Amino acid sequence: MKKKKLEITDIDRIEVAQYPLLMIKYNNSPVMVKCRILTSSQIQACGEFSLIQTDQDKINGLKKLGIKDIIEYANTMHNIVRESLISPTYEQIMDMAQANDLCIKAKEKLNELKEKCKGLQFGPTRKQLEDEIDKKRIWVDLILPEDFLSGVFCYALDLNKSDIKKVTEEMLLNAAVLAEKWHKAPHDYITGMFTDFNMMDIDKRAFMILCEKRKAHEDVA
Repeated sequence: MKKKKLEITDIDRIEVAQYPLLMIKYNNSPVMVKCRILTSSQIQACGEFSLIQTDQDKINGLKKLGIKDIIEYANTMHNIVRESLISPTYEQIMDMAQANDLCIKAKEKLNELKEKCKGLQFGPTRKQLEDEIDKKRIWVDLILPEDFLSGVFCYALDLNKSDIKKVTEEMLLNAAVLAEKWHKAPHDYITGMFTDFNMMDIDKRAFMILCEKRKAHEDVA
């Protein structure tokens, strides 16, 4: 019996060109996925965050993060991965990841805690239970490994081709002053390889830093 010849159509070629196969680590093992680079609006829909890290951000980063901060950060990364993944889909990967016994037990416990929380009034007891629910959520809803999240995150935001990580607080402050004086946007005064999201990030952070500096000066005065 003759084997049927595998035909590669123009649609297949277009898909490969639009969404090339990427090798990304998953728990330190290489896997092949198809992802897309996200637009500025798609990125913004995933959550509020900045790709710029100033010296002050680094100092703040040394402070102990609360469980809410960790969940917010993890949620944003998972949202970006969900939006970027084409094949396999985010849902398919999550179904596989949530199929292990540890995750199943954590999910059962999470549902129990949620039901218990419904019957409690707002107060210390409920707050303690809500914190426990948040911790369980990390084991159930936010379980994709860091290396996989980071790999898709960098591709989705086109970070390997961007100069956004080179932007400093001094650059932002100078750009904000010039932008205000000449009625332009701060990103007009910082040259480099920047996406639409990067330029919006620069504009927001630049004016935030300028406002903070002015407020600090007023407080001293």
